[in-house]
Amino acid sequence: MKYLFYSEYQVFIPLFCLLFSLNIFAQFEELEDEIVDYQYWVDYNANYDLENNFRLYGDAGWRIISPHFWTRYYVRPAISYTHFPNIKTKRPLKLEYHFGLGIFYTDFTNISNHLEIRTFQGINLEWATFKQLHINHYIRLEEQFDYFKNSWDFALRARYMFAGVYEWQNDNWKTLNNFYVPFHIEFFWNFDEATGFNDLVRFTLGLGYIVNPEWKIEFSPSYHRRKVDIENTFETNDIVFRLRVFHSLN
Repeated sequence: MKYLFYSEYQVFIPLFCLLFSLNIFAQFEELEDEIVDYQYWVDYNANYDLENNFRLYGDAGWRIISPHFWTRYYVRPAISYTHFPNIKTKRPLKLEYHFGLGIFYTDFTNISNHLEIRTFQGINLEWATFKQLHINHYIRLEEQFDYFKNSWDFALRARYMFAGVYEWQNDNWKTLNNFYVPFHIEFFWNFDEATGFNDLVRFTLGLGYIVNPEWKIEFSPSYHRRKVDIENTFETNDIVFRLRVFHSLN
């Protein structure tokens, strides 16, 4: 009986999550004495499975801020290796080791443009706590090489992300079974602050749809708190609307 009740009302979970997310972000419009910006972010994510648990993946995207101060373009190829630890648990564990390189170009409207070359190394631990809920802990170290106003600068930061995906499974609403709810909260530690943008925290709650085994799309509103160091140093609250396209190449 308990499961039947849950199954019947499961249809409202994705809608509730999306509305809750938009409502939370709307509250930041009322912040006083704070800088509130809006970002619009579109990216394409591709992956290709290799032999021996290796995977090539990467993303390319475009971001713009409103009021319009800059536009950013980037590409970020990477490779990962998956390992399944020989540990007895109720749900299977999966470890992923990530290595990648990102190139970010920021086109400012009234100051010199900014180039960042970023290398990273990460470890992701994934397991399914429930049949429909997958949890990830992702730790990443990033080395940032910034070129701004004819000089190079180096910065180092670490980031930790607690993320999850709630997958739709309901026999009474099978037409909606391709929907899923991604969410995460991410913290940043800037050991050497970069010239440009230094993220502090991100919170995301979105809605995704699996088109077919090769394609899926996500709409993910999020809140970003950042420290900006471009001519002046200040912190901002960014409301970000992100559209993501995922493509499996095999």
